[in-house]
Amino acid sequence: MPELPQLTLAFLQQRPASAARALEALAPEDAAELIRRVPVRIAAPVFEAMNSVAAARCVERLPADNAAAICAALPWADASALLRQLAPDLRQGVLSNLSTALALRFRRSLDYAASTVGAWTEMDVPAIVADRTVGEAIQLLARVPRYSASHLLLTDQAQKYVGIVPLAALLQASPTEALEVLAVRECRALRDSTSIATVSEIGEWETTSLLPVVNHRGELLGGLSRATLNSALRGLDAPPAVAGDSLLAHLLGAYFVAGEGLLGLLVDTPTASREDRSGGLS
Repeated sequence: MPELPQLTLAFLQQRPASAARALEALAPEDAAELIRRVPVRIAAPVFEAMNSVAAARCVERLPADNAAAICAALPWADASALLRQLAPDLRQGVLSNLSTALALRFRRSLDYAASTVGAWTEMDVPAIVADRTVGEAIQLLARVPRYSASHLLLTDQAQKYVGIVPLAALLQASPTEALEVLAVRECRALRDSTSIATVSEIGEWETTSLLPVVNHRGELLGGLSRATLNSALRGLDAPPAVAGDSLLAHLLGAYFVAGEGLLGLLVDTPTASREDRSGGLS
């Protein structure tokens, strides 16, 4: 399969939101044809910016191992939403190409109705037993550099939620200090069966960007971030808008017909300079 022109790759990498709108406007098989030739590290941000329905229609036309690699590189909420859109047999093919641990977490998430907190719970957020030390907590966080929440979740030895620790407190404490000394126990956990529509105004959001989620036994399942909540409330799974006569979509269509580099077509157009100023196409 011929490589994509470097200018096309540069466009996908530097303008993922605009590329997402263009891919949504293409026939799914054409979008998949392009994505098959794009490294996962470049494709994942484009999929993150796509509507989950359009993303799924593209993914279902990719080899299962390629689709799995993209899902593994996406934020949890985007990957879960995409997987929900796939037919069961195709979803199983993707899950079977993921690591056992990651596939299990996705399956647990997919067992929930999309309207519940459990469906949006990020089940890979770091958590640590409260009798461990500050130094051990910092070592744990060093292994998850993309973690951006304000607090670390704490459990007891039975994996039941017991509280949170502000990351700022970790930086000020001795490495040998026990986490339970720093624990904030007033932060209420969310039940996995709670309606996602009812949790946006609870008081805990004023002090933390990630709330713990527990099952009926009080066992910690993961966390619900404010960003993921906002995605859920915006209707991440809504059908994509009907595409209009986008100049970028026409150019992408020309790319497939003529085999020319996308940015080579864009560089002399008003659209390109407009995107440079605004960061995206409207």
